Amino acid sequence: MSARFGRAALCEPHATAYAGPHLAPSGRRPPETLMPIRFPSAPQALAALALSTAALAHAQDGSTPKGVNPKDNLSKLELIYKGDALDGSQRIDSFTVKYDRALTPLLGANVELPIVRYSGPFLTESGVGDMNFRVRYNVQRGAVTFIPGLEIVAPTASQDVLGLGKWQLNPVLGAVMPLSQTAFVFAGYKHLYSIGGDDARRDINASQPRVLVARLSPQGWWLLADAKYTHDWGTKIDAFDIELEAGGMLSPNTGISARIGTSALDGARNTTIGLNLRFIF
Repeated sequence: MSARFGRAALCEPHATAYAGPHLAPSGRRPPETLMPIRFPSAPQALAALALSTAALAHAQDGSTPKGVNPKDNLSKLELIYKGDALDGSQRIDSFTVKYDRALTPLLGANVELPIVRYSGPFLTESGVGDMNFRVRYNVQRGAVTFIPGLEIVAPTASQDVLGLGKWQLNPVLGAVMPLSQTAFVFAGYKHLYSIGGDDARRDINASQPRVLVARLSPQGWWLLADAKYTHDWGTKIDAFDIELEAGGMLSPNTGISARIGTSALDGARNTTIGLNLRFIF
């Protein structure tokens, strides 16, 4: 998946399927790391806005948003669509099924499997992408919740262009601090590191700090800003991704959200759009 070094995000429950930056020296990415996404059409953009607006309009009074704060340890099923438009007339669509399980009140795990379609000027492929497995643990220290975690990425992609071809072992450390009863900030760091896989594919070694700021409403809606910087130690290139999310609870245990975003620096992603439907058990 593009040079984003794997589809996994930090351990926040609302992490989207396509989470890594699209890196490229001089606006181009190494071919083996391409995992572009399809340019979102106007109908797709309108659908995202309409669904998000519907969520906000039908939010139930007193239904505090669940699964938005990274410290929320919940059992849930998420259906995630993401579409990215990349440089060079490349695009990627992905549909991901993500299952989270609260093993204890503080310990949680999730597994994520994407179906991906890549389209470029000379190639179109569809199939399974790389699978992600994550485990995380909440540690409360005063008002701050620390969240150490570990992410394992398995090279399960059915075609080379749909994955990175490497096993990854990615340690994560994050912290959530409340700004008020209805707002929080999350700061985290993930190191992406390959430990095996296809010898013909590029090794992965990247640093990825990330910051989230969110406003939650007691009426069930939320607004969130997500900023992520990635430095690839192998190619010496950098990407800065920024995304904005709006969502709401359709019922106490069902939520929907929409995202829009873009990339800067060496990032090859021009536009992204995403939809997330979650069912909390």
